[in-house]
Amino acid sequence: MAADNPQPPLEFLKTEFLRDAKVIDPDRGYISISSFNLRMKPQVLQAAADVIAQHFQNDRIDIVHGIPHSGNYLATAVALELGGSTRLHASRKDQNIPTTWKDVYREEIRSFTTSNDAMQVFSGINLSFVQKGDRVLILDDVCATGETGYHIVSGLQKRGVTVVGFAVLFDKVFQGGLDYVATTGVNVFSCIHVTEIEKHDRITIP
Repeated sequence: MAADNPQPPLEFLKTEFLRDAKVIDPDRGYISISSFNLRMKPQVLQAAADVIAQHFQNDRIDIVHGIPHSGNYLATAVALELGGSTRLHASRKDQNIPTTWKDVYREEIRSFTTSNDAMQVFSGINLSFVQKGDRVLILDDVCATGETGYHIVSGLQKRGVTVVGFAVLFDKVFQGGLDYVATTGVNVFSCIHVTEIEKHDRITIP
């Protein structure tokens, strides 16, 4: 952690989270934390990378993979923290997939925060960058229902990739997303667990 953040990394993350969190729709469990996903602070990324890298330090990770868009920023920070021969790999939303990507895994996924029942979001992974036997850590900013994480993890597993874990900045426990991703058999991890959301920006974390 930088010298201007004297708190331990996890405590710093919790402080920042509660300070910036806004309840948008308590009935849907929709919250916004600008410093965690909209205008990500470097200090938040650094602290989260410290916490996540510590959790997975013994898992011999070859590739850190980010889910677009905020997960890509987090993946960069975690890859730097892990160091060594760890490689960084990002996925793209469907409309932004480069034409040079030839072996692309696509999955049609409903986005909790941006979609209605008629809208779908696509994630594309360039599989030519990931080989069978690679040990991959997948990262995203938030886990709500777990749809995105589940489909990306299971999709890579079907291609013979060893997914070591799935980690996020925060999850909403009451929506069961991490438990859903865990059904794939991977190690799931969240820096911050949101257990309750109420009106007037009342948010409960352990």
